[in-house]
Amino acid sequence: MTNTTTGPVVVGFDGSDDSQAAVDLAGWEATRRQLPLRLVHGFQAVPPYGVAGLAYDPQVPIRDCRAMLQAEVSRISEQHPDLTITTAVIAGSPAGVLVDESKSASLVVVGSRGLGGFIGMLAGSVSGQVAAHAHAPVIVVRPPADKAARPPTVGTGPVVVGVDGSTGSTAAVGFAFDEAAARGIDLIAVYAWGILPADAGDDDPNREQRAAEAALAETLARWEDTYPGVQVRPRAIHSLVPVHTILDESDGASLIVVGPRGHGGFAGLLLGSVGDGLVRHAPVPVAVVHTPPSTVD
Repeated sequence: MTNTTTGPVVVGFDGSDDSQAAVDLAGWEATRRQLPLRLVHGFQAVPPYGVAGLAYDPQVPIRDCRAMLQAEVSRISEQHPDLTITTAVIAGSPAGVLVDESKSASLVVVGSRGLGGFIGMLAGSVSGQVAAHAHAPVIVVRPPADKAARPPTVGTGPVVVGVDGSTGSTAAVGFAFDEAAARGIDLIAVYAWGILPADAGDDDPNREQRAAEAALAETLARWEDTYPGVQVRPRAIHSLVPVHTILDESDGASLIVVGPRGHGGFAGLLLGSVGDGLVRHAPVPVAVVHTPPSTVD
């Protein structure tokens, strides 16, 4: 089963600041899509050893998790009073639970680090695994550079999308246009082409640049007709390290959007180097837009 457009917006919540920021964005996304919001907590019980284990009641932590989710429902309901919200405490690893939930979701939102995340770990294992393996688009919410500042739920900077002509990137472009239209902001489309000048095979040093610009224009044309109100800024840039190029173009952005892997991606590599690098290092939320397996090139 693959992702849907009518399923809920699913968000992972564990009580951490990052996951609360994820709930804020997920609540906004669910409201604007007119879809229900589903708060999910993957629960792995670790009973104590020794004498304390004899009195251990596994229902106590489960009740605590449910109470934690209900408190978050009360908080997000104040922001979105008409939103239908459900919760679930599910036995299993947090990443595995969210990947399974993604099968019937329209969107999955997760914080970049949850409780217990090491300070130096730029992307937690949960967010990285969900971004790589989910069946629906995933937005990984990054923490603000200023830890004391609470970032806005939806920023005012542009949406940036990575384009390379692959099936995954085409789906990412459509997702990015929709996000830009919903937020009322510009879209920067970055086509990072990596052919070395010596590989062009002729005396025209601008041939590959023109080809890249034409390919980018062709990809954007379909969506520009669908979203005529979105102001698009195309960027065809020669670069051997696309992730750095996208990051450079993302200064002040609200969201970065990429496909799971582009041209040249190995079949077994579920999250390409560009997507993985952005999830780990981007200073703003990153959306990884998965496509059904039958359409991935």
